[in-house]
Amino acid sequence: MTEFKARLDGERIILETVSGAPLLIREVIVKYSVTSLSPSDERSRRTITEETRVEKVTNKLEIPTRGLDVVEVTVIYKKGESTLREDLAI
Repeated sequence: MTEFKARLDGERIILETVSGAPLLIREVIVKYSVTSLSPSDERSRRTITEETRVEKVTNKLEIPTRGLDVVEVTVIYKKGESTLREDLAI
């Protein structure tokens, strides 16, 4: 069952629990798609990752995107005695 939903709002990601109940969010990993230029002037798409430690009990979290193209958000959270991971496509 999906515990979180994520959406973009301007230059930030809004991460919310589906049930509205607060959960302990341990870490959020955001994957961005960027265009890079090689030494031979070839353009290619690359994925970069940013990890943010949160360690906070909440039902809503806002994460700045730095104006980059967000591809995926991964939430590592604790529910009961289990630490779980959920990957969300944006």
